[in-house]
Amino acid sequence: MLAEIFYWGLIFINIAWIALSLYFSIFYFVRKENGNLWAFGFFNVLSLIVLALLIVVYHTWGWGITQYSNFVYLLMAILAVMTVCQAFLGREPKPQTAK
Repeated sequence: MLAEIFYWGLIFINIAWIALSLYFSIFYFVRKENGNLWAFGFFNVLSLIVLALLIVVYHTWGWGITQYSNFVYLLMAILAVMTVCQAFLGREPKPQTAK
């Protein structure tokens, strides 16, 4: 029972993180504060690592909860796509030097 609560707790925390990350990424992108997107990309990578560890642990010890692992893979794919987009959009333009 505790393993199932921990499993779903981590999944719901990551869903909430994806929603917050997406909201604030759009917020900062619209305000042209692109440098902040790098921080969200970094935390998305940490979230991706947590989900990967979750899958590894639950597949290794087989607590019978892994029938929903396709949903976790979907969350991992969403995080990976968001991270690549944030890394691409988070670039700041190079300042023009006077000649």
